[in-house]
Order: sequence, then structure tokens, then C-alpha cells
Amino acid sequence: MPDESFDAVIVGGGNKGLFLAMYLIKYGGMKVGIFERRHEIGGCLSTEEISAPGFRGNCHANVMLPIYWLPLYRDFPEFWDYGAQYDQHLCSDGYIFRDNETALAIYSDKHDPNWERSAKEIARFSQKDAELWLKLKELDASDEFLRVTVDNVHLPPELAMSPEALERQMAVYPKLIEAGVAPDDLILQASPLRAAQEFFESMELQSCILRFLLTGSYDVNEPGAGAMTLLIATQLPLIGFARGGTHQVAHAAHQVLVQSGCKFFTHAEVASAIIENGEAKGIRLTDGSQIKANKLVAVCGLSPEQLCFDIIGREHIPSALARRVELIRRSFGCLMWYSFAVHEAPKYKAEAFNPDIHECNWLGLQPDPDPIHIARECMYEKMLQWPPLEDYCNTVTCHSLVDPSFAPPGKHVVQNEQLAPPASCYTENEWLEIKNRYADELITVWQQYAPNMNWDNVIGIDTNSPYDNLRMKNLAPNGTMAGVDRPPFQLGGNRPTPELANYRTPIKNLYATGGSWHVGSNAGAGESYNCYRSIANDLNLGKPWEEPGKEEPDSLVEQMRKVRKRARQSFPRDPQYGKGKR
Repeated sequence: MPDESFDAVIVGGGNKGLFLAMYLIKYGGMKVGIFERRHEIGGCLSTEEISAPGFRGNCHANVMLPIYWLPLYRDFPEFWDYGAQYDQHLCSDGYIFRDNETALAIYSDKHDPNWERSAKEIARFSQKDAELWLKLKELDASDEFLRVTVDNVHLPPELAMSPEALERQMAVYPKLIEAGVAPDDLILQASPLRAAQEFFESMELQSCILRFLLTGSYDVNEPGAGAMTLLIATQLPLIGFARGGTHQVAHAAHQVLVQSGCKFFTHAEVASAIIENGEAKGIRLTDGSQIKANKLVAVCGLSPEQLCFDIIGREHIPSALARRVELIRRSFGCLMWYSFAVHEAPKYKAEAFNPDIHECNWLGLQPDPDPIHIARECMYEKMLQWPPLEDYCNTVTCHSLVDPSFAPPGKHVVQNEQLAPPASCYTENEWLEIKNRYADELITVWQQYAPNMNWDNVIGIDTNSPYDNLRMKNLAPNGTMAGVDRPPFQLGGNRPTPELANYRTPIKNLYATGGSWHVGSNAGAGESYNCYRSIANDLNLGKPWEEPGKEEPDSLVEQMRKVRKRARQSFPRDPQYGKGKR
């Protein structure tokens, strides 16, 4: 590769690098080059024909929330039309309980904007919880709550304790008191399991909330994360997916960047940064090429270990920081992430209890309502062991029910998520045996809920394990989806360490972001946007959040309401799925 020169050199072509490049070009006025080790850009925004020809599945990110791309929708109005489109199923979240063949359906904000249908379903298990649910809807409708919600994602940690942010937190507190969910010191120090048991009466709703926390790679037994329970509860009606697959979002970013003059280099693995007198001057590729960075280098999507010990070099890292990076916890949240091409979508016994549970975006399967199953699954994960079959708390999604681009006509793609031990626990040969065994175990368990989910219904299968996740080099050595675990001491201003949390590094003009940084890990733009905010403040670049009409957080709250409304208007429900019919 010939040597090149850019104002900003981005290491990593995943979603964080793409989104950061959009801001550096449009608002920083920079010439940008993106260097990606793999054969294409997008990283974990990946959708492929993985289970059978014509059957498309998301290889990594799957759950989308409307908060993910708010700054991009505001600052790049074409982003939606280019393919970054959020949609929802009839039910956004739900849980089926095998032993009594009941189910709790949480209807999506798209189809239940007042959350009343969900409240009626919750009332079948607890009238008290149904009343609280409607109070949470009032909370969700308030500007005060939404301001704090967007602050949690779209503010760098160093600004989270600013006077303005603290004032917004104080303003929402009376709303929490009105709803009867004001977190006191006990809740703040409690585990999510403990907090869910206090706030909600029904184990059915407790399980729905806690399973989605687990999807975010939170250990529900971990003390100090109790307040997350309330935030996650308000997100259940908002769970959605990327229309056409998550790779459509990468295409949208690529379209914006191509028109802006960005240059992309694939099969271009970066060996190290070029550092002179403590300042980043460019990068060195594994083929020996040197790329000059006139203003900055941004490392996007790599692990903290790759950043500090490969890109920067241990000799440039303070010993205390090096030790903290070595001690980062990174083994929780490893997944068996299987995709099935099937003749017909699963038909659950619990559809007799509520037919609408058939079309549920994020559907949990559990023997009974007791959330101890989720808690035990987390315990086994911590012990680097498989849970017993009775504690398989797997989730299922079938996007082809509402988006025909995922499967051929009349057929379906069903994806499954289940915790597993880290990739490093087994050899390659052992993983090959495990993947086959797990497929049989999964079908065995699944049939207990949906009898048609047998091997005769299966056309093809993609067996994606923590070991397979190692194709994403930043997820090594364990293949955990979050990159870095999410105990309270590795969140916010401590993610991944206090020294790196605000996207700066010990090297001048070398910045870093990705799933191992705040908010991480997800398919959203928060990590990129926050990184740009730090860069813009350091280098005096354009600040869209200061432009008239874009003042934050209100402009992001406005976008939040717009994207939720847009999902309703853009993708009306197919009549054949009305009232639970197929």
C-alpha cells in the first residue's frame, strides 16, 4: 500500500469508526482515512446469509433502541433514508413460562404508544405492577426523564457531573417520587435482582426486566447496579431492530462518508501508532506502510489491551495504567448466537394464553416465572461453566415475521441468544464438538415451548459461539460481546479505566473509543459522538450541539420522539398479522 497522508487517521472500520469519521469530516473539516483489518467495514454491524442461502441473520448486534443514533439523525438528516431505519414488532419484549404455558407480552411503543395493552397483560399477573407500569409511561413521557436518559448515553463521562447535568438529574427526581420509584441508597447499592424484587410484585415482570439487563451484559447479581432496573424497565417497550439488518446501518454511514470524500482501506491491519515526542504522528501498517496523521489518530473499536500494548506500546504507558488494563474483567457475556433457517416460525403453546406472543422481538423462554433462573445463569457464567438445561434462559427473535428481507417468501429466520463460557475455556476441537451438542440441546429445550421447533423444521443453521466471535480481533481472547464486563467499577468514568474513559490516551492527539468505552457495548453512536465531543473541545472544532436549535439535551429529546413516531409512520403493520393471525 502506498504511503498516504490524512488530517485524521482512524484505526478500525467498525460502527464507532464510521460514526466518528462522519463528525470529523462534516464538523471538523478534516480529510479522513479509515483503516480496517478485515475485508469490509461495519464491524459488528453485520448481516449475512449465514444459516442458508437467502436467509439473512445479524451476526452480532441485533437489539436496537431509538436512543442509539439520535445525534446522527439530527446532524445527518439523510441517515435514515440511506438505510439506518428503526422498526418494531407487535410485541417488543416478552417471556414464555413453560410449566404453566403462560406468557407476559410487552407490546411495542409502535403498536401500544400509551403502554395500555402491556398494562392489561401485566395485570393478569399483578394489578399493582400494571398501575406502576402506567406511571412509568408518564415518567417516560416527561421531558425531565428523557433529558436524563439521553445524558446517560450522549455525554462524555467528564460532563456527566457538570452543574447542568446534575441540575437535570435533580429535576427528574420529583418525577420519580410521583411514580413511587425514587431510588434510595439501598437501591443504588443493590443488585438488579434485589431492586426488581422490591419495585415489582410479579416474578413475570421481574424476569422480563432482568433478562434484558442480561442482554446488555449485566450480571443481575452484581451489587451497585440496582438503579439500572428502572431504566431498563422503561426501555422494554422500545426494543426494536434495524430494518433490513444491522449492516444497512453500516451502508448508511458508508454512503454519507463516500459523498464526503472519506477514503477506506480494507485488508489494512495497523501494527502501531507512530509516536514522536509523546505525540501521535500517524500509523504503521503490518505491510510496512506509514500513514501520516496531520492532526490526530483515533483508535476505534479495539480493546484496551490492543490500544495500550499494541498500538501505543507498553513503553509509552504509565505502569499504573498498564496494570489496570491487565486487570480489566472481560469474560462475562459470551454468547451462543445461533441462526436457524426454518420452514415455519415457532408456534408456541403459550399462544393459547396470548396469541400476540407469536410476534415478539425479544422473547425469553424459562421453565417458570422465578428470576432465580436468570440469577443462576449469571452465576454459572461467572464460574466459566454451562448452566443446567433448566436454567437455559435463552431468547428468541424472528425478524422475518415483520421484515420480509430476512427470508424467502413463506420461510423464516429465527435467532437465539444464550450465555456460554468464554472461548478461552476450550480448544478449537472442543468448540466444534460443543457447537454440535448445543444445537441438539437447544432444539430439545425449544421443543418444550414450541413443538414445531424440531429438526424437520430446520433448513439450515449457523452455529455462532464465543470461539467464532474471535474473528473480531478486539473480542479476544474470550469472545465476550461487550468486550469489557459491566460491573459498576467498569462503567461510566471508569470504563475501561479512569485514565482512558474520556476518549483521550497518554499520547497527545491519540484518541480511542469503542464498545469497551462508555456507554458500550452496543450498535449506537454514543461512543463515537462522545469521542468527537472530547476531540472538538481539545482542537476547537465545530460543535453542532451549540448550533441554534440543536441545544442539548432538548434537541436529542426531540429526536427521540421523532424516531419513535417515524417507526409507526414508515412501516405500517401488515394486515395478515393483525390480532395474532399468521
